[in-house]
Amino acid sequence: MGHFYIISGDDDFARKQRVRELATQLCGGNPDPESDECAEIIPGDQPEIKPEEMSARFLEALRTPPFLCDRKLVWMRHHPDLDIFASDRPDAATEELCKFLMEPLAEEIDVLIDGPGLDRRKTRFKDFKKNGAEIEIFNTVRASDKNFAESRRTILADFAKRTGKRIAHDALLYLTEVLGGDSGMLANELEKLHCYTADAKEITLDDCRLVVSKTSEALSWEFTSAVVSGERAKALLTLNTLMSQKESGMEIRLLAGLSQEYQRMIQTRLAMKELKISRPAPNMIDNLSPDIKAQFPANPLLKMHPYRAFKVCESALKSDAASLAANITAIRDASRSLVSGGGDSRMLLEQLILKLCRR
Repeated sequence: MGHFYIISGDDDFARKQRVRELATQLCGGNPDPESDECAEIIPGDQPEIKPEEMSARFLEALRTPPFLCDRKLVWMRHHPDLDIFASDRPDAATEELCKFLMEPLAEEIDVLIDGPGLDRRKTRFKDFKKNGAEIEIFNTVRASDKNFAESRRTILADFAKRTGKRIAHDALLYLTEVLGGDSGMLANELEKLHCYTADAKEITLDDCRLVVSKTSEALSWEFTSAVVSGERAKALLTLNTLMSQKESGMEIRLLAGLSQEYQRMIQTRLAMKELKISRPAPNMIDNLSPDIKAQFPANPLLKMHPYRAFKVCESALKSDAASLAANITAIRDASRSLVSGGGDSRMLLEQLILKLCRR
């Protein structure tokens, strides 16, 4: 029986990269719609082709046996919305196509469909899977996802292994925070870093700040870092750049980021107290007794890389507990004023910066 593949998801770059790899594998080379007799490609990314016509042409290609070759690939390339296959009232051509795909495929035919919009919960896609379809989903990883940071770290580790470059710990933290979920942009930014650092064995934080595009995530990271470090001028300058982008909800996001950072510092101080760490050092986690580690297995510092734990503790001790609590209160008050419309948002943020950087 022939193979049946469906590649979907809203990460356009990752989906198209995967489907090109698969098409090349199935054809034994890059399929050419003009000259490759072993590949028949129905272009779904041409707006002048209507969905019904696309389904009819695809079905016709599936019913046509290979010519001058043992087997052929029939590829519906970059369909605009795969949800059409799960519609309660599909057009006649699409309904006929779905019925065909529910039957065993001829041995000499490989079927490949890609595009966004596939919902695994829909009965039609469940039926395709029962009939042997291999389904792969590539969705954009969002900052709100539970595994966002871990997925970024995995990609960065793969990049370091592939290029033979070491990523400094502070650079790794920076990249984890500022690289968004778009895999195309992520690949582009890492390639820029690779080219910029050339023969250097290590990628530093300065390299990242110079090369990585100033996305809103990168600017937000720089803003929070400047405020927490007491760098008033840099915080005001970064705020000016962020405000010029006129991004909806940006002010609330900045306040949330600051609040989370100060809360993290308080939690770090509590974690240090639990492990009886009074003065941070690069080897402090390694030097802890096994008994302490066994007593507090859930301590967040024990789950970090030792150097990162050292830097987090070092940052947490820059302000005393009373100042940290006062900072969180100031951020809460600013957030309330912002939500209630009690003042100009830019002025509120600037006043907050001045207040926090004086502590």
